[in-house]
Amino acid sequence: IIGLGYVGLTLALSMAEVGFVVQGVEVRDEVIDSLNSYRAHFYEPGMNERISRVVKNKRLLYSKDIPSNFNASVYVITVGTPLNEDKKSRLDMVKNATDQVSHYLKKDDLIIMRSTVKLGVTRSIVMPILDKVGCEYDIAFAPERTLAGNALAEIRSLPQIIGGGNNKSTIRASQLFQFLTPTVVRVSDIE
Repeated sequence: IIGLGYVGLTLALSMAEVGFVVQGVEVRDEVIDSLNSYRAHFYEPGMNERISRVVKNKRLLYSKDIPSNFNASVYVITVGTPLNEDKKSRLDMVKNATDQVSHYLKKDDLIIMRSTVKLGVTRSIVMPILDKVGCEYDIAFAPERTLAGNALAEIRSLPQIIGGGNNKSTIRASQLFQFLTPTVVRVSDIE
């Protein structure tokens, strides 16, 4: 999971709790320092105890870069998209995260966009960066839909909406999120 802000860390924790080994990637030192102390850099009820458990059990790993020895087949991009002075979303973090993933991309890997972006960003920005690698991959968009203070419960109960670049991508991403929630809504395309 690339980006361990509010969206990424709650997802990483939830995925680790259902049995995945999750490698989190976060460039901010204060986030890494908080995780080293088994705590979140934001408030979410019960989160610190849960972080402690999955980190100690080595279900949640984290670093500033994707480790070269971590054999991932799924990458979830959850980096921030803050507004700039023109009130438009900054996409530099999405581009940087996608570029980092592109260095490790293998045939049939699944990339899931979960950052808050406008329609078309996955197709017009993320896919061209990944396409430069020249291998087949699956891609999907799964918007984050949780509220602060209740995110860990909502990840496990709210229906997840999944749109893929093709049917195979949609099915793969849906199967992944079915480990977290009983209801997945598949939509017709990535937008």
